Amino acid sequence: METKKLWSRNFICINLCVLFASFTNFANIYVLPVHVLRIGGSNTDVGLMGAALTVVGLVTRLTLSPLIDRWGRKPMLLLGGFLFALNSLGYLLLKDLVWGVILMRCFSGFSQGILFPVPPTVVSDISPKEKLVDALGYFGIASSLPAMFSSPLGLFLYEQVSPDAFFIVTLAMAAVSVFFAFLYRDEYVPQKSKEKAAGRFALGNVLELSVLVPCLVFLLAIFGFSVVNNFVIPFGESRAIAGMSWFFTVHNIAIIVTRLFANKLKNVLSSVKIITGGLAIIGAGTILTAFAGGTWMMMLASVIMAVGGTLYSQYLQADILMMAPGNRRGVANSTMMLFQDVGGGIGAAVFGVTSERFGYPFSFVAAGIVTLSAIPPALLAGRQRNRNSVSA
Repeated sequence: METKKLWSRNFICINLCVLFASFTNFANIYVLPVHVLRIGGSNTDVGLMGAALTVVGLVTRLTLSPLIDRWGRKPMLLLGGFLFALNSLGYLLLKDLVWGVILMRCFSGFSQGILFPVPPTVVSDISPKEKLVDALGYFGIASSLPAMFSSPLGLFLYEQVSPDAFFIVTLAMAAVSVFFAFLYRDEYVPQKSKEKAAGRFALGNVLELSVLVPCLVFLLAIFGFSVVNNFVIPFGESRAIAGMSWFFTVHNIAIIVTRLFANKLKNVLSSVKIITGGLAIIGAGTILTAFAGGTWMMMLASVIMAVGGTLYSQYLQADILMMAPGNRRGVANSTMMLFQDVGGGIGAAVFGVTSERFGYPFSFVAAGIVTLSAIPPALLAGRQRNRNSVSA
């Protein structure tokens, strides 16, 4: 029997596919709100744009994720990649119309809802089981690396060259992503579906019920971290802390560095200890942020949260993909993303209210407590995984 290699042609292709697609995705996240305001839109339009992306993405993943397992990985990868590139072309053609950009953001929810659940599913298929944590670490670097330079490069193209240059470059990056998707050779063979007859809705068809407990861990952790994603910069500025524009740059650098050594921990600690330790670290970092009074303390909190967040998420995702049956990994991965989106969306809304009524420090402490509350279900998920391993 041939032993799987980690750095196979397929592994390289799928990482390059997600690298270029992520550049376009992150660049749009950073630049499109600026663009909408520049062409006459309002803050309400920007909020509507973000809500449309989230809602359409949720519905798309919920309804179409089973096709990743039924049709195969490559057909869905190519379909999602083609629609994502078409989406980028739509931004270029409709860039001068507020309603056009909002419409394309709705379409982004659809195209991304098809595309982005596929690559991590592919990684779980093609990687040796004993190296899945390593594989997800390298994949995570490919996914997050564009976040470091897409913002400054995207804004430079948009402001110093022209909006057309920005949209052309993001279209080109999306097209390159499709090219690497085309080079990927599908190793997954769709199995005969055991789902209920077409036309009858069953929750188990669109969600992988065997991974709901670890997905709940993601929901609570992302719920807590949503306060950082949405409010850390205005909080820092409200305290006149200098250099807040570097917060997420430092955070992303720390994530990449952590991913490079995170796989080594499995040699000395169990998965559940790494996950619960990571949750404790990120929860403590979130609480620390509430008391940050200067730049260095804020950047320290950024690094602490990056380390904790990377450790728990990398190992938790590996556990989820290992717990799911091979012919349900696409649905399992989509279920995980669904819980992440729900946690992030609800958290942003809740902490928006608490920050207005009780202030930022209260919100960050409360968010840290929510993150720490993910530890008990993480322990339960660990026991569940161990039982499955014994019975397998």
